[in-house]
Amino acid sequence: MDYVSNEHPTGGFFGGGYESAFQAIRLDSDKNQATGQPLGNYTKSHAFHCGGGFEKNTPVYDSVLARTQRYALQDIASSILTEKETRINKKDGSSYETLVHRVGYCCKQRRDASKSIFVRYNEKRNKAHFDNLQRCGGIWTCAVCAHQITEGRRDELKIAMDNARAKGWFVYMVTFTNRHHVGDSLRDLLQGQEKAFKKMWARREQVQGVLKKLGYVGRIRATEVTYGDNGWHPHYHILFFFDHEINVQGLQSLFAYEWQRACIKSGMKAPSLDRGVDVKKGKAVDSALGDYLAKWGLEHEMTKGHTKKGKKNGLTPFDLLRQSVDNPKYRALFKQFADVFKGQRQLYWSDGLKALLSVANLTDEELAQETEKESIEIQEVATQIWRLVLRYKFRGQYLRACELDYLDGGSRVYDLVMSYAVIEQERLNALDSG
Repeated sequence: MDYVSNEHPTGGFFGGGYESAFQAIRLDSDKNQATGQPLGNYTKSHAFHCGGGFEKNTPVYDSVLARTQRYALQDIASSILTEKETRINKKDGSSYETLVHRVGYCCKQRRDASKSIFVRYNEKRNKAHFDNLQRCGGIWTCAVCAHQITEGRRDELKIAMDNARAKGWFVYMVTFTNRHHVGDSLRDLLQGQEKAFKKMWARREQVQGVLKKLGYVGRIRATEVTYGDNGWHPHYHILFFFDHEINVQGLQSLFAYEWQRACIKSGMKAPSLDRGVDVKKGKAVDSALGDYLAKWGLEHEMTKGHTKKGKKNGLTPFDLLRQSVDNPKYRALFKQFADVFKGQRQLYWSDGLKALLSVANLTDEELAQETEKESIEIQEVATQIWRLVLRYKFRGQYLRACELDYLDGGSRVYDLVMSYAVIEQERLNALDSG
């Protein structure tokens, strides 16, 4: 019988407390017998298809591992973002406490308390997911929601890029950075950056007027932040759309001067004219941009900035999460980041641009909540089993077992649950005897 891999491909990267998020306990089915308190009725999955598997170093393996890591990162974020606030119920005026950052509830608590949790399966993608669970929509703090949202945003940007080029437009990516040092406040840097861009854009004749003469149509702004040797480094990636080709050096010179001026006017450290602004031509096939686009696509830079690996010693927010398991410094840094970026938009589209490029207007929350419409319900998850899944952090393992069981009619879900039931019973016995 094929089980979810019991190897630990990360080498304990997340630390012992989260090792269960990556490993399944492989036990023979005849030994997977729980004793003591019952878990309730459990019905094994039935399947009508054949095939499936979990071979190492394959796209499927990578996908499953990535999903498991996302759940682990979500658990780590939940352990850091525990602050609560008091809110008022709009219906009856009563007060209640809730988490400031909703990631602690995400994919753990039921969306509709009157309904059960189910596993649904998409036959086209061979992927399972949980249904009737709350989603926090936390693009900055929740690895699970961030994955779904950024994939949706990436698709939107791809549509935008394709439709723009079909119209004969030209796309340029302009990166705006500013000077920063260790000890600089992230909130001050981000607010200063926002203020500087507004001041620059408010220059109607010098900036907007010039761009309009050049054929400017609209823009998409993405906010990114990393942490490195010089502290926090927030910056903007902005896609500028023009109805005809622009001289890259001329565009760089315009923005470099205006950006430096705006930063100074906003009380920021003045960026240099040669490093404060970087302009890349969207259709280039030479230089580093050509290589970058060939591998990832320009839209990837705009949507994956907070999830991808940092470069040149720069750590992304999710890198901070990974490091936080072993170093409390990074826990504090992630908490600081989460508080500052709460409520911030990852992507900003100029007015009317989505309509011009035939892109739907969906919120982050809508993207996070959107389940696969073509999926089918394959299994109900009993409350007792769900509590076990959460306690031992095997949501990713559970879904993979469901996927494989659906394909070949196996009993991996049953075996997986019972293996953790044994562990749970041993824990309860130890408490009773202690």
